[in-house]
Amino acid sequence: MKPIVSLVKYEKSPDSLREGIELCDGLSGLRPGMSALIKPNLVGWDNLFPFAPFGVYTTTRLVEDMIIILKEHGVDRITIGEGSVEIQKGIGTRAAYKGLGYEALERKYGVTLVDFNESKSEAFEFHDGHKLHIAKEAIETDFFINFPVLKTHGQTKVSLGLKNLKGCLKVASKKLCHHADLDLEYCFSFIADFVKPALTIVDGIYALEKGALHYGNAYRKDVIIASTDPLGADLVAAQSIGYAPADIVHFGHYGKRTGRSLDPDGYEVRGETLADHVKPLKWDWLWTEDNTGPGAFAKMGITGPGLPKYDSTLCSGCSPLANMANILVMSAFKGQPLPKVEILNGKKMQARPGYDRTIMLGNCIIKANKGNAAVKEPIEVTGCPPSMEDVVASLKSAGFDVNEMAYLGYSKQQAEKYNGKEGYDRDFYSA
Repeated sequence: MKPIVSLVKYEKSPDSLREGIELCDGLSGLRPGMSALIKPNLVGWDNLFPFAPFGVYTTTRLVEDMIIILKEHGVDRITIGEGSVEIQKGIGTRAAYKGLGYEALERKYGVTLVDFNESKSEAFEFHDGHKLHIAKEAIETDFFINFPVLKTHGQTKVSLGLKNLKGCLKVASKKLCHHADLDLEYCFSFIADFVKPALTIVDGIYALEKGALHYGNAYRKDVIIASTDPLGADLVAAQSIGYAPADIVHFGHYGKRTGRSLDPDGYEVRGETLADHVKPLKWDWLWTEDNTGPGAFAKMGITGPGLPKYDSTLCSGCSPLANMANILVMSAFKGQPLPKVEILNGKKMQARPGYDRTIMLGNCIIKANKGNAAVKEPIEVTGCPPSMEDVVASLKSAGFDVNEMAYLGYSKQQAEKYNGKEGYDRDFYSA
């Protein structure tokens, strides 16, 4: 018998989600009195300019619908768990819970909110002595519900159910997945082996292009994809935004290890016809031909600096800083060549000849370039990750006349870019 994946159009809460779950028999393993854990995607939070939520976060409305449905099935021990990235020091999961209405869900339904970053963990070996440390609540629950968003990702093409489980890892294990000698997609493809999601629900009310953060563009899509089969849910979701399953590396790792097919014909789709809901979305950001910076550099005529394109070793801690550096360099451009400075990030970039100074953002890239003869004058920005203030200071010391307000202005514009746009309803992210 083929694994079943449901695809329904979102029209009404909680009826649409209930239909999707019933079509795939999603609660067949649930019994009254069991404990259930819901793992949404609450990737990070910024208190100053909270991200525009569309396509970035699991909609709070669907999470509330799931709580209602669980209670209808006699489940009262319900936990919501996430391990958000601290975009700013001290601002993580708890801030996201507050800003997205989860504290209201806690009061209204008596659910328990857990920050996986604060949890005790259990270690699981997955490769040559390397271990993934997973929050105990994710391991010990009776019924794990994985609730990702339908979005693309600049490192992995798509970020769906398998990728969403990375939020169950302790911080050190998240960083391990970005190891210079291990493949990101290989590493996190193992998490489902240990967490064992009972039900995966892909929230496609909004879909995100060039994600996984607010830099991308969200589209109203109004679909829900669900399955008891974690790979099946991801395969159908990927196809709905234009990606062949065989082109997603972590699908291949998971499928090969578990003996699962990536052939779409190996899965039964119930509900809506998949072909009627396909909208291809881009995942990649363009860079200059000589890899000296993002496509915006070429459009603006910026010459001088080098910002090589990020790779899979750039972890979530430093990625906001890399984007910040891009924006600040552009703010320094006044129509004349900028200083010959290369800015490196991640864990394996190597400084190239021809630059007067080399800025290295974070401890990892500093270590990777020890002894590199191409580094004439190093500017080492220490930290894991460094502070945003340190990034600004390093750019100024390298000769860039940066305007800090440019980044704040960019952040504000990103936070407000959907304001007043039809179909972009912030009530989806409140309770």
